[in-house]
Amino acid sequence: MRRLSISCLAAVLLVAAGPARGLTVLPATFDELVRESVAVVHGQVRDVQARWTSDRRTIESSITVDVLDAYKGAATDTATFVVPGGQAGGRIVVVPGAPVFSVGDEVVVFLAGRAPAMPRPIGLSLGVYRVVERTPGGPKLVVPTPVSSMPGLVRRGSVSRAPRSLDVFGADVRALGADR
Repeated sequence: MRRLSISCLAAVLLVAAGPARGLTVLPATFDELVRESVAVVHGQVRDVQARWTSDRRTIESSITVDVLDAYKGAATDTATFVVPGGQAGGRIVVVPGAPVFSVGDEVVVFLAGRAPAMPRPIGLSLGVYRVVERTPGGPKLVVPTPVSSMPGLVRRGSVSRAPRSLDVFGADVRALGADR
């Protein structure tokens, strides 16, 4: 009798829990990133400030970037945006898929959002491209995001995964942004 009661209780709990659901995220294409963004800026991270949200439920980081070039949107000297996660008050919050910034990082950021809310990178890390120099003083390259927006398999050495020249990348953003 006891075994039957436990089995019935387990069955009721499984039914009450409802169906299991999953989430699939499709990466945005380059065209979608440009179209959805209100601003696309290339710059260097000047400041990273983590703080508790107003409801004290989580931590978010405010990122200030010295703008070197505005590919889309109004040209300004600095851009400030927020990303979920960070370290504040002796606590660390890590959000999967959220970009992490350090002072001095050179990035291209696709931003979305309307006032009074602070802008956020589109698709978290999908809207953040890192800028690197392979050789000191050499040409600057934009490194693709870790998640491929191309259909099919991600293949090592694929041309679609190769770093692109910052100048070409900026020209592509401007061209697509002008069409919108």
